[in-house]
Amino acid sequence: MKRTRAIAAAVAITAGLSVTACSSDDDAADSSATETTAEQTTEQAPLPTAQELGEILDRAVAPGVPAEEKADTVENGDQAVELFDVMTASKEESGATFEVIDPVMPGLVENTVETQINMTLPDQEPQLIQGVKFVDDNGQWKLSQEWACTLVSNVAPDQVPESCAPFLEDAPAPEGGAPEAPAEDAPAEQPAEQPAA
Repeated sequence: MKRTRAIAAAVAITAGLSVTACSSDDDAADSSATETTAEQTTEQAPLPTAQELGEILDRAVAPGVPAEEKADTVENGDQAVELFDVMTASKEESGATFEVIDPVMPGLVENTVETQINMTLPDQEPQLIQGVKFVDDNGQWKLSQEWACTLVSNVAPDQVPESCAPFLEDAPAPEGGAPEAPAEDAPAEQPAEQPAA
C-alpha cells in the first residue's frame, strides 16, 4: 500500500514538473515572438513611395512657393534657403523636369532611402540619375542636401550656391573651360654670333 502511494506521488510530481516546464517554454516562446515582432515593426517602417518623394521634389522647385516654406523639403533647408531660389530658377530657365521612379530602396545609412530620378531637358533624351538619397528627419522625408546640390550642378552648373561647396568635390569649371597650365619657360634663344670683321 505504501509503495502504491509512493508511486502515485512520484507520478503526480513528475506530471506537475512537466506541465510547469511546458508552461515556461511556452511563455519564453511567446515572449521571444513578441520581441521579434516588435523589432521587425521598428526596423521595417514603411518606405515612402516614388510618388510621395516626387511630390517633395516638385514642391522644392515650385516657383509659387516661398523659399522659407520649402525648408521641410530638403535636408538642412532652413540653413541653406538660397538653395531653393537657385533650384527653382535653374529648373525654370533650363526647362528641366524631374520624375522619381521605382524602386525606392532602404539606404546604406539608417533613416535614408535611395531611388532614381529621370531628368529630362527640352529636346533631349531623359537622363537617369541613380542613387538619389532622401533622409527621414523626425518623420519628414526630405531630399538630402548633397543631392539637391547635385541636381543643381547637373542642370545649371554656373549657378551652384556656395552652401553646396562641401558636397561637390569637382567644382564646376568656369565658362569657357579651365585655363591652361602655363608652359614651362623655354630657354631664350641665343643671338647668332656676328661674323668677325
